[in-house]
Amino acid sequence: MELSKEQIKYIDDILYDNGVKFWDVRIEMLDHIVSELEQQSDSNLNFKKRVFEVFKIMGWKENFNGSNFEEIIKDHHNSISKKVRKRFSKAMKEDFSNPVIVAISIVLLYAFYEVAHYKELLKYFSLLILLGLVFPMIFFFTRKMFYRSIHLNHVSSIAFFSLSFFNCFILLPKIFFDFNIFNYPILVALIFGITTIQTALGIKFFFKEFEKTNDVYKKLMTL
Repeated sequence: MELSKEQIKYIDDILYDNGVKFWDVRIEMLDHIVSELEQQSDSNLNFKKRVFEVFKIMGWKENFNGSNFEEIIKDHHNSISKKVRKRFSKAMKEDFSNPVIVAISIVLLYAFYEVAHYKELLKYFSLLILLGLVFPMIFFFTRKMFYRSIHLNHVSSIAFFSLSFFNCFILLPKIFFDFNIFNYPILVALIFGITTIQTALGIKFFFKEFEKTNDVYKKLMTL
């Protein structure tokens, strides 16, 4: 027996209340649960009891301190993390096999090396590039759907990881070794250049993944 929209909405609400906050995880679980319930149409149990019977088969556990689907969500995190890393690695290899990107990267590294000899100029040059990188990120991060997608959360983590550690590259040598990288233009060029290049390519990768996920989300909203 085919489930009604109200019944499907009920299951979706239960999943959300039980800690499954990511819409893409809920959709996958919902598809499995609905299929299972529709195959059990002859069951003598009422609908709500049947739902929780399927939940238990999937690993639902009574847990008042967090998600009742903790293991399932953990498995999704691990699975998606592996897929995203693999796709990001493939995207990076493709980008760096592009002569134009390689040429731009070399020019940028050289530009940072030259500018690093003038600390005041380096400050403004870095700020200009940083603003160019941050504005696209602000656009993505202000999309409400972004925070509810487990896929995009993992994509953003790997796409912007070098920018996340940028301050560590600058501050840790100073704190622990009293080593000022700004006295060494070649180090400035490598740290600033590689961070900028990786973040720019990360934004490119994130944009493609965002578009795919956004298309799926829009289609789901029309159902």
